[in-house]
Amino acid sequence: MDWASALRGPRSAAWRGWRRLPLPGQDTVVAALVAVASLALPMLDLAAGRPGRGLGPVWALLVLAACAPLAVRRRLPWGAWVASATVVTVGAVAGQPPAGVVAAMVAAGSAAYHCARARAALAVASTGWMVAVMLATAPVPSASAAAAAAGSGLAPVALGHALRAQRDRTELMVRLHRAQALRERAEERDRIAREVHDVVGHHLSAIRLRAVGCRGLLDGAEQAADSALGTIAELSGQALDEIRHLLGLLHEPPGVATSPGLADLPRLVEQLSAGGLRITLVDDNRGWRLSARIQHCAYRIVQESLTNVVRHASFRRAEVRVTTDRRSLRLTITNDGPARPADTTPAEGNGIRGMRARAESFGGTLTAGPRFPRGWRVHASIPLPTDDQSFPDQP
Repeated sequence: MDWASALRGPRSAAWRGWRRLPLPGQDTVVAALVAVASLALPMLDLAAGRPGRGLGPVWALLVLAACAPLAVRRRLPWGAWVASATVVTVGAVAGQPPAGVVAAMVAAGSAAYHCARARAALAVASTGWMVAVMLATAPVPSASAAAAAAGSGLAPVALGHALRAQRDRTELMVRLHRAQALRERAEERDRIAREVHDVVGHHLSAIRLRAVGCRGLLDGAEQAADSALGTIAELSGQALDEIRHLLGLLHEPPGVATSPGLADLPRLVEQLSAGGLRITLVDDNRGWRLSARIQHCAYRIVQESLTNVVRHASFRRAEVRVTTDRRSLRLTITNDGPARPADTTPAEGNGIRGMRARAESFGGTLTAGPRFPRGWRVHASIPLPTDDQSFPDQP
C-alpha cells in the first residue's frame, strides 16, 4: 500500500473543508485549538506527577479569556493582542501561574501578519510587554531571563511579518505571471492577425491580377490562358496552406514563423509581375546570414508593400531594394504612382500599421508616404542584434 497516497486523501478533504469555512469560523476554530493546547499541556504535567501549583478554576478561566480574542484576530488584530496580553498581565499580577501566554503570542503574530502598518510598534510593544511580565513574576530577575522574554515577545511578530512578506511576494509573482501570459496572448493574437492580413491580402490580390489578365488571354492564346489559370490555382493553394499553418499556431506555444524569407523574394516578384506591372528586385545582401525571424519580417514588409502596389491599377513599375550591412537591414520599396499634392497626407491603413509594428518589434523603424515627384515609397530599417550579424558567407 502507498501510505503517502492513503494519507493524501484525508489531508486534501480536511483542507477543502477548512477552506469552505467562513473566516470568522476559521478564527473561532483557531481560538478553540489554542485554548485546548493551553489547558492540556499543564494537565499533562499533573498526570506525569509534576507539581502544578495554582492550576484551578480561576487559572482555567484566565486561559479561556486570553484565547477568546483570537476569534476576532482578523477583524481586530491589535485589539485581539491587547485583550490577550491584558488577561495574561492580570493573571500574573494576581499571582496565578502563566495563563494564556501562548494565546498572546499567537495574537501578536497574527497582528503582525494582518497589519500592514505599525509592525515596528507592535514588535516594541510585544517585546516590552513580555519583559514586563517576566520582571513582575520572576522571583529573581536576571539578564538572561530578560533576554529570553524579549526574544519570546519579538519572535511571533517577526514570524508573522515574514509569513506576510512571503504571501505578498507569492501574490505579486502570480499577478506578474498572469500579466505576462495576457501580454504574450495579446502579442500572439496581434502577430497572427498581421500574418493573416498579409497572406490573404497578398494572395488574393495576386489572384485578382491573374484573373484580370486571363480575361484578355482567352480570346486566342489558350496556352497562356492555361498558364494563368494554373498560377491562380497555385496561389490559391499557397494561401490556404499558409492560413492553415497560421491557425495551427493558435494551438502551439507563442513563436514566430520562420518562413518564407529573403530567398523567397524572387518568387514573390515573379508572381506579382503580371498584367503589365514590372517589378525590379535589387538584392544587395552581400552574403550576410540573417536569422529566420529577421528574414521573415523583411519578407512580410515587402509582400505587403507590393500587394498595395498591385491593388492600384495606376502603378505600372515598382522597385524593391534590399541592403544589408553590419548594423542593419534596410528595405526600400518604391513605385511610380500618380503625383499627390504636397499638402495632403493619406491616412494610414492596417497594412502600413502592421508593417510598422513588425519593424518596431525588432527595434526598427518604418516610414511610408508619397515621394517626389510622383509615386510612393516605403522604407524600413531593422537593426541587427549581435546574434544576427554573423559573418558573410564569403570574405
